[in-house]
Amino acid sequence: MSCLFAPNRCLAIRAAICVLLIASVMTGLSQRALAQSGEVVIRIEVEDRSEDTIDRAAREALQTALLKRSGDRALLQHPAVEAALASARTRLSLYQFERVGGMTRFVAQIDRVVLENLIKAANGTFWAEARPPILLWLVIDDPAGRRFGNTAVEQPLWERLSETFDGLGVKLRRPLYDLSDAVLVSPDGLWRRDFGPIVEASERYGMTHLLLGRLIRLSDGRYIGEWVYRDVSVERAVSVQAGSLEALIDPGVALAMAEMRRQYAVSLTTDNAKQALQIRVSNVVTRGDYQAVTAAISGIQTLDHVRPVAVQGDTLTLELQGVGDAETLIRLTASRTDLIWVSSDPDSDEGLVLAWQAP
Repeated sequence: MSCLFAPNRCLAIRAAICVLLIASVMTGLSQRALAQSGEVVIRIEVEDRSEDTIDRAAREALQTALLKRSGDRALLQHPAVEAALASARTRLSLYQFERVGGMTRFVAQIDRVVLENLIKAANGTFWAEARPPILLWLVIDDPAGRRFGNTAVEQPLWERLSETFDGLGVKLRRPLYDLSDAVLVSPDGLWRRDFGPIVEASERYGMTHLLLGRLIRLSDGRYIGEWVYRDVSVERAVSVQAGSLEALIDPGVALAMAEMRRQYAVSLTTDNAKQALQIRVSNVVTRGDYQAVTAAISGIQTLDHVRPVAVQGDTLTLELQGVGDAETLIRLTASRTDLIWVSSDPDSDEGLVLAWQAP
């Protein structure tokens, strides 16, 4: 029933929301939002259960979790992170061992708040929820000519690349190199960096973030070549000469990850925790809407506190701490379908406004 026909009922609902607002402030709804987000679980294969093994596995688990959440290997060089890694066992919420397929694994549980606080202390980056995979195109120039890099010879290269990107929180995919691909793009086309056909072929996989490897395999097993990263907004390249698999892939990984972090990561600093950002959410009509909106906002990654400020009509005003600017908040809410941005300019007359879309 609409408010036109039941004004008393609508007034009662809004009054109830106001009561909830006051109660939430009184009882501390401005809680640590990340306390609701659970823990990160990391599994490490080990040989035994000794104290030294526990210390080594705890360090590896904490390092793995930090890299997956930040995507930045330079983070590990910060003094605050180095100190945490040195006493990694004390940073775990829980650890235990499990036997799977005759192998022993160390299972570590790490509170996400611990990870985010370390990233903040290092002024590092943190992945927003929504980030796309990267599609890898590989072309090899060897004595027999140019060919797609999809043979058994390149399998170790692919596996190491995929494992490295996954460890940094980004999925790497590769094309099928089948007839449908060959109709659009050839090894020579890849070598010429002819991105028109390459982009068209990539549309088949629904991917716009591309990494192209143009490699010459020398007779002594070394590689020389170039990595090219491309998306709809940028194209960057780096040359490489490598005598090992690690030296070959590192420049390509660094090139692609720098752009992915620029577009999809948010900066976490200790200053962010001191800053407050105010947003308004419209379409908050019922008590259920109010509860759902506050729960949805509180669940956003990296938020320290969420404090209801006011209710006016069907609009709820909230103050957020832990997010330094509007762009960061937009990235953190990019994957949500129940909160739609109406105004994303904090300097506009409307300020930051979202519309609640009940599921």
